[in-house]
Amino acid sequence: MKIKEVSEKYNVPMTALRYYEKAGLFNQVKRVNGIREYDDLDIERLSLILTLKKAGVHIENILKYIQLDEQGQSTSIQKIRILKQERNNILDEIHQRQKNLDTLDCLIYKLKEENNENKQ
Repeated sequence: MKIKEVSEKYNVPMTALRYYEKAGLFNQVKRVNGIREYDDLDIERLSLILTLKKAGVHIENILKYIQLDEQGQSTSIQKIRILKQERNNILDEIHQRQKNLDTLDCLIYKLKEENNENKQ
């Protein structure tokens, strides 16, 4: 499949596909007359990249995850470690956002209390 076809079929901008290749997320994509041709393995790789990206995994960790396969070091334990690290990062973000919500709720409560006192 040509890059344009992949872009349209999987709703991924061509610039993103080129970026993924440049970042090392793909082995060299075959080129025919200078045009990228994605084979079934490339599409499989893209599916993995998009799944990990949708789950919130950072590009650096997607690269580490993929490199385990390329280096023949593909162990579930190492991949689980990467995914758990990302999971913990997401939990940290959730906790921080909850603190932000709590702060906003407190400010809203105080303003409502002031408003009620001014009406009396």
